[in-house]
Amino acid sequence: MHTQSGVMINPWSSAQYFDYEKLIKEFGIQRPDNYFDYFMFRRHLIFGQRGIDYLEYSIKNKIKFNAMTGLMPSGKMHLGNKLTIDQIIYFQSLGADVYIAVADLESYATRGISFDKARNIAINEYIANYISMGLKPCRIYFQSENYDTQSLSFVLSNETNMSELKSIYGLTDSSSILHVNAPIIQAADVLHTQLGHLGGPRATIVPVGIDQDPHIRLMRDIAKRLRVYNVKIEDNKISIYIKGSDDPADKINSAISVLGNSGYECMPNYEYRAIYVKNSTGEDKIKIDMMLAIEESRINDYAFIEPSATFQKLETGLKGGKMSSSVPDSLISLNDTGEEATRKIKHAVTGGKQTIEEQKKYGGNPDICPVFELYKYHNSNDKYVTRVYEECKGGVRMCGPCKIEAAENISGMLKTLAEKKDESLGKLDDYLIKRSS
Repeated sequence: MHTQSGVMINPWSSAQYFDYEKLIKEFGIQRPDNYFDYFMFRRHLIFGQRGIDYLEYSIKNKIKFNAMTGLMPSGKMHLGNKLTIDQIIYFQSLGADVYIAVADLESYATRGISFDKARNIAINEYIANYISMGLKPCRIYFQSENYDTQSLSFVLSNETNMSELKSIYGLTDSSSILHVNAPIIQAADVLHTQLGHLGGPRATIVPVGIDQDPHIRLMRDIAKRLRVYNVKIEDNKISIYIKGSDDPADKINSAISVLGNSGYECMPNYEYRAIYVKNSTGEDKIKIDMMLAIEESRINDYAFIEPSATFQKLETGLKGGKMSSSVPDSLISLNDTGEEATRKIKHAVTGGKQTIEEQKKYGGNPDICPVFELYKYHNSNDKYVTRVYEECKGGVRMCGPCKIEAAENISGMLKTLAEKKDESLGKLDDYLIKRSS
């Protein structure tokens, strides 16, 4: 639980977050720029980010990067879950190596779900749909079978302490050990993708909801602590500081050699364990940091680049509030039939007026309408979605026909996924990685 100026973010809460502007201001979240031409960015469904400039740099310079997410195998995959995979598929289309963690350790600890049951849920409720949605072959693994994640979480646990975890998550002396371990395991899930045998240090993008920001902040801090080279901007020039108490000469000389090959003029200060890059500006930080991370990985197995994150708005449940499996009619599962989806949409709350006459006279309010979100979040045709919005605001579109149209769209998508499921299940070997040891 992270609190600031009365704003609270809790990764284990069921609360819905609506005041995204306040969250941006209070927690230092940056807005995404216009680099990505993707409907979730264009419509500001992705409202914030951390460190995404590393991702942009990698794409522009044709440098390999990772995209990482996880799934909790404890319930049905629904439209709200779909948004993360939509992003993952988009980043994969830009060249990302994709990793997906099945959090079966956490589902066992928190929900008492056996590993066999978790596997069944993960494959049939989630992974089959991912493949049917267009996810290309990638690395999907189960936490309980992944040695890299388990061993790295042990290493990462040495980089934080209870005082920090209490501050971030609101833990107390009576908190379960699970709430201590879970953030460390999640950090290991993300950071292990940069281990040497998997490609080494890379920009790594993690699409999340804002409720996961405490996890993102912690794993970024841990990654920074593990680095030997600390790259900073000072007076709009780059300074590099070498951590440790040993003789820094070899590390300084290695860094100067690497940077010199790229045209940077460096001035070492062996006494202060520092390098000053003369012909640099703040804009050189990403390039220099990524070059030094690769150089550092020769002597440091944990030379991680701080992971990046995008923050997506949470889709509203059909009954208002957050989509939740505890309120089945608030969500549409990707394994629902078209008939089930249609029934739920027809009974959804809307942003419409009480009567048709009022709707025609004053128009509806699509900005607070869960039915309009079915268009906004799940249809990539900008012109079509804009037309629906304007017709609602202008009193031309009535809620009944709008629900029917939305139901036809969603039912069509569900039918396509269902038709592809058997084919997708037949491709699992291209996605699931075997137990590591």
